[in-house]
Amino acid sequence: MRQERVHHAIALLELHLPGAASRKDRRAHVQRLRRGLVDDLGCSVAEVGGSETWQRVVLGIAVAEATATGIDRVVERIVPMAERDPGVVVTRLEVRRDTLDTDG
Repeated sequence: MRQERVHHAIALLELHLPGAASRKDRRAHVQRLRRGLVDDLGCSVAEVGGSETWQRVVLGIAVAEATATGIDRVVERIVPMAERDPGVVVTRLEVRRDTLDTDG
């Protein structure tokens, strides 16, 4: 019987928004990035930290693909996507990859 695999990655993305002067500024940056990650890369995104300040954001990002190469392609696009916004500075990206094997 063929064994099925789910390749997945969880990423912690930390951002600095040096020009954000209000919650509205912060929210605009986060929503633009979230839309890109979800719509263009197929990721799931949750804000997991930094909400106590206007200029710091921590996002948890999850992605699942059929191949490890597919995961790598998505992960490689996270930072460039964030940096398309000139008001965003990526301060940290930590990624953990894994594979779930199933007995199909």
